[in-house]
Amino acid sequence: MFFSIAAAVMVVIIGFTGVKNSGKPVNDVLVKIQDQNGDYFTDQMEIISLMNAGSTDYVLGQSIEHLDLKMLEQRVESNPFVKEAQIYRDIKGNLIVKVEQARPIARIFNPNGPDQYIDEDGRLLPVNAKHTARVPIIETERGFSWERSLTETDYGNDILALLNYIEKDKFWSAQIAQVVIEKDGQLKLLPQVTKQEIIFGMPDDLDSKFKKLMVFYKEILPNKGWNTYELVNVKFENQIVCE
Repeated sequence: MFFSIAAAVMVVIIGFTGVKNSGKPVNDVLVKIQDQNGDYFTDQMEIISLMNAGSTDYVLGQSIEHLDLKMLEQRVESNPFVKEAQIYRDIKGNLIVKVEQARPIARIFNPNGPDQYIDEDGRLLPVNAKHTARVPIIETERGFSWERSLTETDYGNDILALLNYIEKDKFWSAQIAQVVIEKDGQLKLLPQVTKQEIIFGMPDDLDSKFKKLMVFYKEILPNKGWNTYELVNVKFENQIVCE
């Protein structure tokens, strides 16, 4: 009986505290941006400006109970480099804003317009003046049919799988500097260090092709000489063609 009464009292106290805190004005806005390998494509001032709807709907000083936290999250997520935002209040009357950034894994070079980033989910992002990501460049000889994401087409999904494969491997992410998409959809990879052009074929059989390419770098080049070949072709099954 005693424990039941004590529990009921605690519920009342917690409820009263919650009501009391909900009526507090917002004391401060504390923004925590997730670091993506040292890349920051947004900052605290930009996040707060989005929450304030460009100085038309200030958050500071408002009663917490009158704030629509979901709407504020949507405002922050309108920034294309914000993958997800979580906003909640603490007991001191502060709004805590946790921001997860999008992570670019490639940059599309567009000779007829602005470049775009591709993030790990395939979304197309604008180039950001705050920061330049060190990612492979994609040059294409064919027109893109993607509006917002590579995932809109099967071929785009294959390209995204290739880019994520490169990005997640320490060696390949350091070695592959450029991906050239030819008119027929086949790929050429251009390395960062060695001079050989890599004929990759279609963006498929990734494990097999990269294993053959690793054999080329670890076994063939050290034995034959780093400047012996100008081209390595891994697109044929069970073959490595060096020229």
